Amino acid sequence: MAFFFKHNPKKFNYIPRYYDPEKEAWEQKKAELGYDAKLSHEEQFRAQMRRSWSVKKDEESKEEQRTKLIRRIVLGVFVAFIFYFIFCTPLMTNIVSGLMGK
Repeated sequence: MAFFFKHNPKKFNYIPRYYDPEKEAWEQKKAELGYDAKLSHEEQFRAQMRRSWSVKKDEESKEEQRTKLIRRIVLGVFVAFIFYFIFCTPLMTNIVSGLMGK
């Protein structure tokens, strides 16, 4: 009798969901601020990284600004010294001519 058996159609159990990007962003912000602990450890770490990278340069401390300025000055003096040594001294031309065998 299996030859005459008629199968019932398979049911499709689809539950429609509404996606609201604004609500999703709001939930993300709430979770980042600690009001809601729905974020996983990895998502919390990503949120923390985003916050730390979005710090404005105006918010840098005076020490950080001073350190950057000193580093730029030292680098500029070093580059100027190398430029002077290469293009303005006969020592470099003597080295080059010695290497060329002239």
